[in-house]
Amino acid sequence: MRVRHFIAATAIATITLAAGAASAQSPEVPDYYPDNYGDLIEGSRSESGIVIYSNMAENNWGPVIGGFEEKYPWISVETLDLGSGTVHSRWEAEEGSGSRSADLLVSGANDRWASYGINGRMMDYQSPEFDHLPDFAKPYPGVTVLSTDPLVIVYNAALLSDDQRPTGFTSLVDLATADPGTFKGRLTTYDAARNSFGLAAWYYVLKAKGDEGWAQLSSIGPMIRGETSGGAMNEKITTGEYVAGYNISGITIFPRLEQPGGEILGFAFPDDGTPLMMRGMGIPQNAANPNSAKLFFDYVLSEAGQTLLGEGGVVPYREDVAEDAVRYTYQEIVDTVGEDNVIRVGFDKALIDDAEPFAKKFTEALAGN
Repeated sequence: MRVRHFIAATAIATITLAAGAASAQSPEVPDYYPDNYGDLIEGSRSESGIVIYSNMAENNWGPVIGGFEEKYPWISVETLDLGSGTVHSRWEAEEGSGSRSADLLVSGANDRWASYGINGRMMDYQSPEFDHLPDFAKPYPGVTVLSTDPLVIVYNAALLSDDQRPTGFTSLVDLATADPGTFKGRLTTYDAARNSFGLAAWYYVLKAKGDEGWAQLSSIGPMIRGETSGGAMNEKITTGEYVAGYNISGITIFPRLEQPGGEILGFAFPDDGTPLMMRGMGIPQNAANPNSAKLFFDYVLSEAGQTLLGEGGVVPYREDVAEDAVRYTYQEIVDTVGEDNVIRVGFDKALIDDAEPFAKKFTEALAGN
């Protein structure tokens, strides 16, 4: 879905009156930014805004884009909400065609990010924010972590009693095998064979759980119907088509809890391993608006930008983001579930090398084999 973000109408008059001053005076930036940072700002004034391809919804982007456009009112931001794999396949199809394409890519297709990092397809921009981020923030040249979003269990609290609500993967397996009448055909997850986000998530989960995890998945595989969208899974759990889902992206469920029907949904951080999706971000080498893209890149990695991402339901990972300003922070989740209980979904090259045999084995597990 294409979404155009506009500055609130109440601010238009003020911005118009201030346009002359804005063109002469650069917005304030942190004192640790380089002295020539003003060149990026001035260069952005002659560009035509930013297009972002991502697997994030309008409500996820809204707060941070609002903050960015307030800081840089001459830069408009346009987002396309796509599946993780589609983010990349669309950009790759458009690359070199001369058509307007993305200035920034964001997704959980970590196999693609590994490929881009190895092959140098993203701009190796050295953000002044990197020194304020943890080591895992920059897994490859040109590939940066935007957020660290948990994958959770979601269930229909109206259909499952307290003792039927799963608290982890093992719990889900035990409940479903003991009561197939309730769970058969009514469990869901990302289909790792059809979805890059699901491939990354399940690869790391099953890598952590080993043979026992594969055996557990096979034991309930025939009860599962795979999906390619977190939003679709949440809606079908809400309507009762499914009673529970595993490995569902937290950024799709957290805002849904506050919407009509959200009161019947429940969720849990899996108590036997909570995956944290390292959501990748990069600026294409041939971005049409590189100065504007770099300004946005720096903004979303800043304390202010990460806080606003958190307001949109995304999980920031900067240590200086106040916990009471957002729903969750990376460190808060780690403290809640325990360091040893975190499964970090990263950018292992094996996501490329092992993708085909892993997808085949996953499909066989869903068939009970």
